Amino acid sequence: MQNLFALALLMAVMLVDATSVLPGPLRLAATFSRISDELDHMSLGNCNLANANLPLNDTKVKLPNPSSNMNLKYIVLGRGTQNYSCPSSSSSHNSRKTSKPTATGAVATLFDASCIASKSLTLLHEMPVFIGRTPLGSLALLAELLTHTTNSSDLVIGEHYFNAAGDPFFSLTLSGSNAWMVSKKDASVTAPKRVSHIAGDNGDEDVAWLKLSSTDGHDIKEVYRVMTFEGSPPSTCAGQNDTILVDYAAEYWFYG
Repeated sequence: MQNLFALALLMAVMLVDATSVLPGPLRLAATFSRISDELDHMSLGNCNLANANLPLNDTKVKLPNPSSNMNLKYIVLGRGTQNYSCPSSSSSHNSRKTSKPTATGAVATLFDASCIASKSLTLLHEMPVFIGRTPLGSLALLAELLTHTTNSSDLVIGEHYFNAAGDPFFSLTLSGSNAWMVSKKDASVTAPKRVSHIAGDNGDEDVAWLKLSSTDGHDIKEVYRVMTFEGSPPSTCAGQNDTILVDYAAEYWFYG
């Protein structure tokens, strides 16, 4: 429990430090030095997932269960942007005022969350909010520092983006495996109402939870996007750029 507390403290300090007046490198150095002793010898990656249960019952409408022949392979935290487009800025003002942004894909860095999941699903489910409010560059640097300070494998294990055909693509090859997947959406449900203590944050901006299945790939056949944090577009294109990038975070559960 001491190690879990240290990890929770680390993420909480990251959230507070994200608004600090200190420059980014100094902020991270101060954060890291305060609690690095607590994290010494703690494993943060490549843990057993035998007791992890996918949180499908958290939504009013339930996503389909994983196929009966599937085993849980990876749990990762994704941090990146949901991407949207609007009519060209040369279009009429009225056209942009009534147009809604069109989804064009997403880009995310994938962080190994297996050890958090194996020790505390409650803590895991709190992580998208923490990392969603932390700049991606800070997260990547912190993951690198933690990899070298703890007895962990690399915590940045993959990437997610949409390929040239517009299909969701996941690669987990940075984990040392050959796991990758081109996917299609099988099901989507509205994200559950999220409780927040931050003014103006009511959870209504969280993108949907999804189940996707493989159309091509290796080692992974199905993936769930759950516990989403933000990522939804503005309601209209009025006053927006032609391309809109909206920060988001989520858990991704991979089966194969």
